[in-house]
Amino acid sequence: MTANEDMNHGTPSDIAETYKIPDHPLYTVGTYDNGVTVLSQQVRALNLVFGLVEGGFVPVTHAGKPAPDKVQRKIAIIGGGFAGLTVAAGLLAKGVQADIVVFEQRDTLLPLQQGSDTRWLHPHIYNWPAEGSEISAANLPLLTWTAARASDVVVQVLSAWNTLIEKIKNPRIELFCNTRHLQIHEAAAPKKLTIEWIGEKREPRSGNVAEGSTGGSTGQTCDFDVVITATGFGIETGSRFSYWRNDMVGQPNLEQPRLTFLLSGQGDGAMIDLLRLRISHFRQDRILSELFGHNDLLLEQIREIKKKDEEGRESETFQSLEKLSLDMKDAFDEVSRRLSSRLRRDTDVILRLKKPKLSDLFDGGVRISFQNRVLVYALYKSGGFVPSTEKETVLVRQHAIPPERVIRRHGTKREMQLKNILSDSLFATLGSRNREKFRQTDEPSWDGGYFGFTGRLGDTQDAGDDIRRQWRKEYLPGATALVAATFCAAVASFLSSSHPTGQRLRVTFHRAVSFGREEVLQQCCKYFGVDVDEGGESPAGRTFPADNATIGLAYKTHAVIRSRKGIEAEELAAAMQFLNLSQASRSMAPDVRFVAALPMLASEDAHGRNPVIGVLYIDSRADEFFLDGDRLQVVLNMMEGFAGNLDRNALRDVDHISNRELARAPSKWHTAVEIPEEVRHALATVPVPLARMRADSQFNLEYSDFIPVGEKQ
Repeated sequence: MTANEDMNHGTPSDIAETYKIPDHPLYTVGTYDNGVTVLSQQVRALNLVFGLVEGGFVPVTHAGKPAPDKVQRKIAIIGGGFAGLTVAAGLLAKGVQADIVVFEQRDTLLPLQQGSDTRWLHPHIYNWPAEGSEISAANLPLLTWTAARASDVVVQVLSAWNTLIEKIKNPRIELFCNTRHLQIHEAAAPKKLTIEWIGEKREPRSGNVAEGSTGGSTGQTCDFDVVITATGFGIETGSRFSYWRNDMVGQPNLEQPRLTFLLSGQGDGAMIDLLRLRISHFRQDRILSELFGHNDLLLEQIREIKKKDEEGRESETFQSLEKLSLDMKDAFDEVSRRLSSRLRRDTDVILRLKKPKLSDLFDGGVRISFQNRVLVYALYKSGGFVPSTEKETVLVRQHAIPPERVIRRHGTKREMQLKNILSDSLFATLGSRNREKFRQTDEPSWDGGYFGFTGRLGDTQDAGDDIRRQWRKEYLPGATALVAATFCAAVASFLSSSHPTGQRLRVTFHRAVSFGREEVLQQCCKYFGVDVDEGGESPAGRTFPADNATIGLAYKTHAVIRSRKGIEAEELAAAMQFLNLSQASRSMAPDVRFVAALPMLASEDAHGRNPVIGVLYIDSRADEFFLDGDRLQVVLNMMEGFAGNLDRNALRDVDHISNRELARAPSKWHTAVEIPEEVRHALATVPVPLARMRADSQFNLEYSDFIPVGEKQ
């Protein structure tokens, strides 16, 4: 597999092809995909950028320098929502050599979710009960966010967008809002598209009217080399209130003691409103934890049903849940008891369906996420709602339901957004393509750290040390960084007591974590020690390939790696060159005389592996410094204590901080290998017992505002 080939989804050109309208430089994001969430659309957006950049469809900087292609390019992004803004962020981060113009139909960026206080967004909960589904951080390299009200997520993303724009020198980007007229059609020039529009030019960082501008609309026409539509699905049809508008259905009634609602719909939007109407204090992550978090065996069986469903081996999810409720009757009775205690007593809901069997919601061409199906099934078993296929007018008359208590969630007409802006011939070309070829994965196709440097993967070989100092950063939880810094400061303080002054000693910690396609090692804090360079941007958050340098060798071998005593600097540098140190890091300083990497392991997993959780890194420029004997044992004891405190959750008294498991990539280095013969002249393994975590298999301390409202577990 080449550096430009995705292990799961083919080459970057193949990835880009799943977005492209045949014979035109027109790409569309997520239009024909199901189970669409904010996070999945952002991942699709970044996958498109990866495909465009690595496939050579857009010019980008080369090792921090402008691309040799001097032709002025223009890229249009239609839509200023999460997907469109993430496409723009990805292109800017990769140093695209083109003018970017973002068009938004409404008055501001992220318009649907701005001010939406009654909708809760959680990045991973739609993957429940998969590993990592309860993590509240999106873990994106750009425009990342954590679980919160939709309005607060907007603030997080716009803040990250603002920071990105400020960081880039002279960002070549424009924004037009209130584009009441926007038409895309074939251009006279080959391989281009023409857009004509009437809109208001805005300040791209915020979407506000630029200072000194009148803010009036203007009509313009321009040719573009690439046009990307990220228009979303539009507003629901037949709804009194949009899904994203604020409502009071999740709050207790202040008028009549009990109100009946008619809810019409068969998708996730309808199911969420059903759950909000019938469950007090409803939040998906909260109720799933309270109902199912007490029984690991039940969760494992539900995971197996989900796995079969995703693989197409499960065509009757409803019947599988019915069977499981009988096979594990006591566990399901406990779920029903917990749910019954949370049912609202001030609402009744009639769920109007097109088909008479409730099981049809769960099987076949279902449009409901798995975790919502499980929750609706549990609600059904608790008698929490009444399904009906009766006509809406009849139900309204029979139950005297006023219009304000009729909620319709009939979905959107996806293609209408595109039909309204594309020429007839372009729309016909779009419709002629097999929709299955437009299916776009929401699994990251890029490598860890990919959006932390400009240019293509192949350009990194020519990047200078100044560039490598800052690149390849990924999201790092603040709590993880704080605890790592405290631990490294303690280790550095101990080592400094016997280290020569005036000669550099550095200590830091890297955690093993998956970003994109592979597991990487991420630096969790800055360096601590003696005579440490504090200048420039902090290295915290940088990622390194897990098979590179000293830390990568410790990760692969599951052993303490230490330079040999008295090794010459040239020999050590040669070993680092063999281990590809400079692929993702600056070259080693020529006067470094000692390096060591000490891994921390997890307990053996179900596959007989001992994954590495993290690696403590130490280097020194002092000729006489060497870590062995009692000093080495003290450091190992400190690591053992560090692992033990994470195991027993020593931070449990600190509100909202916990060690939460992320999904891990199937790294080939989860099983130990031997140290390469080519570096044994300079580096050696040290046969000592390693620190281990017994309960958890990752170092991912994270803040979450999750508070259970049910009984204590």
